Amino acid sequence: MKYNYSYIKNSFHSQEAWINVFVLKYITMPLVYLMVNYTKITPNIISLLSIIFGVYSAYNFFTGNVILGGAMYLISYIFDATDGKVARITKTGKPYGAWLDICIDRINLVLITTAIAYNFYLNTDEVLIVFLNSLFLGLTFIGSESRYNIDYYKLKNEIIDQKKADSSSYGRWCIKRGVIKLPISLPELFLFYMVLAPCLNVELYSIFIINLFLIIRIILQQKFWYDVVKNK
Repeated sequence: MKYNYSYIKNSFHSQEAWINVFVLKYITMPLVYLMVNYTKITPNIISLLSIIFGVYSAYNFFTGNVILGGAMYLISYIFDATDGKVARITKTGKPYGAWLDICIDRINLVLITTAIAYNFYLNTDEVLIVFLNSLFLGLTFIGSESRYNIDYYKLKNEIIDQKKADSSSYGRWCIKRGVIKLPISLPELFLFYMVLAPCLNVELYSIFIINLFLIIRIILQQKFWYDVVKNK
């Protein structure tokens, strides 16, 4: 069976990050097309390719080769963005595969950002980057766990997400394009911190701004639980 581009496009989530839809789809869609039509590669193998390039990215950051480190993370991210699509298209997704994908994402995040902070510290002797990077990892994991709990609660209690049901012209445009309403989200911030920031030598400023974004994100997540308790 041949999967055409229209079929592959439907494998995107209904709320993708803007960079996935408007930039990286010109790489991921042809890549997925080749994978599902001309190879027998499985989603788990794609996930393993993601961690291989992720570890190599961290190694390059540790050794001071920030350009190659950023390039390797970008490749790792692209593979990470394709494994789920291949699983949905070929209907080979398994619960273990979903867990493996999340686990690899976390390992890559810890290794690469730690390597970036270490390299920046070596070059500038600025120890604040180590603290901010540790805070970044903690806030990322707290926010991810909180989002999972919120999504589970909504699914269990059959709560309709009003953001997805937005009837405004902008909301309809986002739904039509299959993107989230915020043009800057975690994927864009992570790609900036792990690809561009080391090349521009602005790691300290970028991680500070990202941490503020993550704190606001967690506060908004807690507002959901406040509303749940208030409406009971």
